[in-house]
Amino acid sequence: MLKQYVIAIGGSAGSLFALRKFFDHTPLNNASYVILRHLPLDYKSALNNILKQHSKLKVEEAKRGASIQNDCVYYASPGNHLIIEDGSLEFVSRVKESRNRQIDIFLESLARNENKRKSIAIILSGTGTDGVKGAAAIKKAGGTVIVQTPDSCEFPDLPSEVIKSGNADFIVPPEGMPAVIKRCLVESPVS
Repeated sequence: MLKQYVIAIGGSAGSLFALRKFFDHTPLNNASYVILRHLPLDYKSALNNILKQHSKLKVEEAKRGASIQNDCVYYASPGNHLIIEDGSLEFVSRVKESRNRQIDIFLESLARNENKRKSIAIILSGTGTDGVKGAAAIKKAGGTVIVQTPDSCEFPDLPSEVIKSGNADFIVPPEGMPAVIKRCLVESPVS
């Protein structure tokens, strides 16, 4: 069973810039991070190399059945959706023709996890509505939802939709999110 906070970060268009700003300010804090981005099925991700320049955390592509570790950042290969089961990362194959629901799928699985109250959903720049249902599930499960301020987004649709849904606990620019997370970890530490 997971004991640490799991921080799921979802975004699509324009989210890479926000991710860099976020991780420039993220300390080692005994939490785990999972990045959920909309990418074409044949995309060759350079996220590992990019984030290593902006973070002290270990960054790695998720592996099926891997236990989630503290102070690590995980991301999915473009052909898979990630879910969390019993504290481990698992894959759900992405259907080529289907709409990408990467963010909702992971957040909904996180909201069913035993450690759901130690879940934080972060919604960054993006288009569409993927993430709105997942943010609602995290909020209902007792987790926290942090949304990028729409005026700091290249594409504000996704954060704006989560805000309209009434499920945003905090609305801050990416560089301010680590301070909010730190406050959550201090106010409700892992027991």
